[in-house]
This record gives sequence, C-alpha cells and structure tokens, in this order.
Amino acid sequence: MKKYDRMIFILSLLLSLIGLPVIHTASWKWASISLNNPSYFSKHQLIYLPLSIGIAFFISIIPISFWKKFSFPFLILGFLGLILVFIPPFGKVSRNVARWIEIGPIQIQPVEIMRFTWIIFLAQFLSLNKDKKLENIRLIWIMIFLFLIAFLLYLQPNVSMLILFSLSTFIILFISNMDYKQTTLLALILILFISISILTGDYRKQRIVMSGSFFPLFSTYQQSQALNAIKDGGLFGKGWGRGSLKFYIPEAYNDFLLPVIFEEGGLIAGTFIIFIYVLLILTIFYLSLNISKKDLFSGLLSMGILVFWSIEIILNILMNIGFLPVMGLPLPFLSFGGSALIVNWAQVGLLMKLGSMGDRK
Repeated sequence: MKKYDRMIFILSLLLSLIGLPVIHTASWKWASISLNNPSYFSKHQLIYLPLSIGIAFFISIIPISFWKKFSFPFLILGFLGLILVFIPPFGKVSRNVARWIEIGPIQIQPVEIMRFTWIIFLAQFLSLNKDKKLENIRLIWIMIFLFLIAFLLYLQPNVSMLILFSLSTFIILFISNMDYKQTTLLALILILFISISILTGDYRKQRIVMSGSFFPLFSTYQQSQALNAIKDGGLFGKGWGRGSLKFYIPEAYNDFLLPVIFEEGGLIAGTFIIFIYVLLILTIFYLSLNISKKDLFSGLLSMGILVFWSIEIILNILMNIGFLPVMGLPLPFLSFGGSALIVNWAQVGLLMKLGSMGDRK
C-alpha cells in the first residue's frame, strides 16, 4: 500500500480494534442479564471485523470505473433494501421500528447499504457534463431520490439517518458548486420535512428535553448519565473495566460509547480517539484534493465518504455532550453494529483504491 491508502487503512483498523474491548466493557453487564452471554456484542463485532476487512481489500482491487458505470443499478438495489424492511418475511420489526432485513441468522440494516450506494450515485451524477440546463435537471432528480429516501426512513422510522442523509447531501451539493439558490431551497425544504418528522413522533419529541441552560442545551436521562461519566473519568480515567456510570447509560455500546471511553480512559483516552478521527478526516480531505485534479468522480466519491463520516462523528459527539437531542447515530468503526462496520470498511476499500491512484506521479 502507498501513502494515502496505508494511512486510511491503519487509522480505520486502529479504531476498529479499540472498539472491541470498549464494546465489551460497555455491554457485558446488559448482555449477561438479557442474553446470558457477557461477550455477545464484542464477539459479534469480532466476527464481522475480519469479514469487513476482507471486503475492503476485495473492493480495493475493483476498478473505479466499475462503480461509476453501475452507480444507478446499485442505487436501485439500495432502494429495494429500504422497501424490503416493510415486507415479511424479510423485514424484521424490533421495538416498533422496521430497520432490518433478516435472512436466516443474518440481519442486515439496508440504510447502511443505501449510504454506500447514495455516495457513489451522487459522485457519478455530479461529475457529468456541467451544462447549466443539465445541472438543473440533475438537481431535480437528486431531490426526487433524496425525498424518496427520506420518506422511507420516516416510515421505518429512522429520523437520525434521515438527518444524516439530508445534511450530508446538502454539503456535497454545496462542495460540487451546484447553484446556491437551488441548494438553499433544497435545504429549507429538508429542514421543514425533518421538523415535521420529529414533531409527529411522540418518542422523538421525548428526546428533545431542554435543560434551561447553555451547557448542556439538552438533558435527557442518557445525556445526563453520559456527562456524569465523562466528568467522573478525570484526566486518566478509572481504569479499563472499572467504570460504573456506564451501566446507567442505555445501549452505551452503540450511540453512547464515547462517555465509556472518557470514564475508563479519562480525558487522555477520549482526546486520543478524537485525534484519530481528526487525522482520518484530514487524510481523506487531502486525498480528495489530490485526486480531484485528476478525476472529478473520484474526488467527489472520496469527499462524499468524508462528509458522511464527518457529520456522523460531529453529531454523535454533540449529542453525547448535550448540544443536540439524542439521535441514533453511532461512531464509525468504534460503535457496535455489523452492517455499519461492513459498509464503513467497504468505503475504506474505495478510499484505498482512490489512495493508490492519488499516489501515482
């Protein structure tokens, strides 16, 4: 591997490996009580990690032209996955939400596949001829597809991913120099749709609990416990596996994994994790600048992955410290989730391929 692809691979692997013991320490008590298996979640993640890395290396040998050529068929497959969650026997309903497809013992979260295909489609669509009339037509089609995605996510319901798709797509359109008036109009329509989505769900309204102060702005039970865990960790933390406040954070192994790291590893460990993410983001950013000069599609593809990851990380951190309402957005590579891990590593495979291209003289 060369410069960019090596750095992206190492940073992604480091986050994934750190995630294994953190998931275990965050989940063992709950897994023991509910599943009679304290290692259930960490073993699940451990099984998916080598599979995910293998997929990344497989994707890294596929020509970029393949993804460009078949971007639209892959997008249709993404839509098919989002629809199948509502159709038995494929769709699996858990806690009144329909977000998974079940095929035998395998569970798939189709929204993760849609994220992968949507980024590729946007890169291909936005890299076409820059004729003004065609640009307007392309924006209309992007809006149609995005609202279809948003509607299907609303029905699941999965407003967190709806927000991630909407915000990330708007930023990608802005970066690609689409007409600012049209993109602003799109943003306003999406804000209206997201607001309606939040206000029409009782459980979503319950997550918007204002604290009455500047910090934190929002203070649900989860967020209060998360902040207590972060503060209790101090500089060096309580030691690995010795945290106790993590047990009061529901599903800490998923969306609230960062407070577990701060409680047990302290400010040093938490800052180290954030540093790795910043380094990963900067590496992909410089890769995007490098390859954009050679191929617009490749540049937009890497920038699309960068935007989705960056927004997901920022929203998760702000949610954990109470600057945003609670939303189900995990940390890439760190948080528990087989589908997310596979798709994140599939995107690493794309970046590795693009990185090898970017290193060529």
